Amino acid sequence: MMVTATVMAQVIMYGSYTMWLMMPYLTEVWNMSIMRAAAVVNCFDGVVAILPLGLKIILHLIGVNSFTTDYWMLCWCGFSSTLGLLLVTMSTPPILSKATGTCTKYEPKCIGHTQKTLFYTGLVLLATGMATCLTSLRSYIFERTKKMGIKTPQHIWRIRQALVQYAPKSALEQELVEANSCISPTTLRTKAYHWPSEFWLYRCNGTFTVLLVVLVFWVMPWSFRLGIPVIILFMSTMLFVVKPWYQVLEPEQVSNDHTTNDSSEISIKKIAEILVYNFPMWSTFVIGGLVSSVGNTYFIEQAGQMDPKLGGWQVPTAFFLLFYKVVNLICTKVCKDKISSNTKIYKRIAAFALGVSILCCILAAIVEKSRLDVVKKHGLKDKTDDSIPLSMFLMLPQFFLLGILDGAYNCCVFSFFQNHTPKGLRKYLNSLMHFVLGLGILCNVLSVYLVGKISGRGTRQSWFQHTLNRSRLDYYYWVLAVLSTINLGLYLLVALFFQSESGSEAETEREEVEELEFKRLDWFDLLPLRQ
Repeated sequence: MMVTATVMAQVIMYGSYTMWLMMPYLTEVWNMSIMRAAAVVNCFDGVVAILPLGLKIILHLIGVNSFTTDYWMLCWCGFSSTLGLLLVTMSTPPILSKATGTCTKYEPKCIGHTQKTLFYTGLVLLATGMATCLTSLRSYIFERTKKMGIKTPQHIWRIRQALVQYAPKSALEQELVEANSCISPTTLRTKAYHWPSEFWLYRCNGTFTVLLVVLVFWVMPWSFRLGIPVIILFMSTMLFVVKPWYQVLEPEQVSNDHTTNDSSEISIKKIAEILVYNFPMWSTFVIGGLVSSVGNTYFIEQAGQMDPKLGGWQVPTAFFLLFYKVVNLICTKVCKDKISSNTKIYKRIAAFALGVSILCCILAAIVEKSRLDVVKKHGLKDKTDDSIPLSMFLMLPQFFLLGILDGAYNCCVFSFFQNHTPKGLRKYLNSLMHFVLGLGILCNVLSVYLVGKISGRGTRQSWFQHTLNRSRLDYYYWVLAVLSTINLGLYLLVALFFQSESGSEAETEREEVEELEFKRLDWFDLLPLRQ
C-alpha cells in the first residue's frame, strides 16, 4: 500500500537525525578530535548517498529488479536501521555499564571496547538500511500505485495527500475517479488506517517531527535522544511488515506480480558512458556537496560552544536544524517551480547556488575569526566546557545561506541529469543526484586531511587540532571560499559549451518524472541537512 510504504521514510528522517547528533556526541562524550568526528559523520553520509546507485546497478546486473524485490529490500531497510540505531543507543555509557563494568557518566573514560564495537556496528547497519530505503522506496510506491490503476505521479501525490490529511470521502473519491482507479475510497481508507496509531505515524515525516526533535534534543540525556527514534522506527517497520503489499489487490492481480527486465532498459555500459561524457559538467557540482557537508559537522560544533541565550531563554542548537529545514524547503519549492516552467533555467540557478556557497564560506570564516578572538580574549583555549560569551545566533546567516545552497543545489543537479540522460536512465535520476552529493561529502574528508597535512608542515601548527578552540577553521573556510570561486569559474566556462540532450523528448514524459521526484521532500527527507 503506497501510504503504508511512506512510514519507512522514518528510516531516513531519524537515521539522519542521529548523525546530526553525532558531532557533538563524539566530541563531548568520546572526546574525539573535531577532525576525526567530522570524518566519521561525513564518511557515513557519503556512503549512504553513493550506495543507492551501486545497489541499483547490482540489481540490474543480476536481473532482480522487481516490485517484490523492492518490498523485501524495504523490510531489510526497516529491521537493519532499527537494529543499527538500537546498537548505537546501547553504546551510550549508562545502558551497559553494569554488564561491561564501566561507569555511567557521559565521559570518555566510560567508553570501553564493547561500546565502541556496538557503535560502529550500529553505524554500518544504519547506513545499509538508509541506503536500501533510498534505493527501493520510491520505485515501490510508484509501482504499487500503478497496480492500483493510478498511472501518473500527479495522481499518486494527490491521493497520498488526501489519505494522510484524512480528506472527506467525496474528495478522495474524486481523486480516484480522476485517476481512473478501480479501488473503492472506503476500502482504501480502511486499509490505510487500520491501526489508531497509523495516522500519527504518517504525519511524523514533516514539521511536527522536526519540532519534536528540537524538544527532545533540548531536555533529554544522550541515551534518550538516541533511543526515542528507535521506538518510532520499530513501530514504522512493524506497520509496514504486517500490512502486506498485496492486501488491497485482487488475488488475480497478486498472481501477476512478476516484473521482467525491460528490453529497452539502458545497459550498465551506457550508464558509465553517460557519466563519463557528462563528467565536465557534473564534476563542478561536487564542490557544492563539499561545502554542504560542513553544516552538520563544524557549524554545529561551533554553535554548541557559543552562548545559546536569547533573552532569558536557553535555545538548543537543534534550533538551527529547524531554521535550516524551513529555508531549505522554501528554496526547493521556488527552484522547483522555476525549473518546472523552464527546464533550461537550471544552469542559472546552479550558478547562483555556487555563488551562494562562496558567500557562505566567507561569512563562516568571518564568524569563526570573531569567535576565536573572543576565545583568546577570555583565555578559553583549553576550557572546552565553558560557553564562549558570543551569541550563537551570529551563525544564523550562514545557516540561512546553507539552506539556500542545498535547496537550489539539489534541484539543479537533478534537473541536469534529467536533461542529459535518455529515458532508460530516468529511474536512476535520484541516485545520480545523491551520487554527486556523496562524492562532495567524501571530498570534505579528503580536503580536511590534505589541508591539515599541508598546514602542519615543518614546525607550523596544523589548522586542525584536537579541540575547536585550538583549531583555525576560519583559515579552512577561506580555502573553501577560494575553491568555490575557482569552481564557479569552471562551471560558467563548461556551461557555455554544454548542450541538453533531452529537448526532443515529449514534455509530458519530463513532467511525470518531475512530479514524482520533486514532490519527494514531503514524503521523506532523503538526507536532512542536505535536502
